[in-house]
Amino acid sequence: MKIYYAGKDFDYIKKYGVIFKGTLIINGKKKIDRISKDIIEKEIKEAVMELE
Repeated sequence: MKIYYAGKDFDYIKKYGVIFKGTLIINGKKKIDRISKDIIEKEIKEAVMELE
């Protein structure tokens, strides 16, 4: 897991583009800009299933 801080980290811009306050990136592959509790739970569940 990597946490990027706005105004401090800039290396993520090449890889992910503009990141907003509510952006979720799963496994460095999938970028989700509109997040909610349900979306977060669903995406984490899918990511864990990929690892199994």
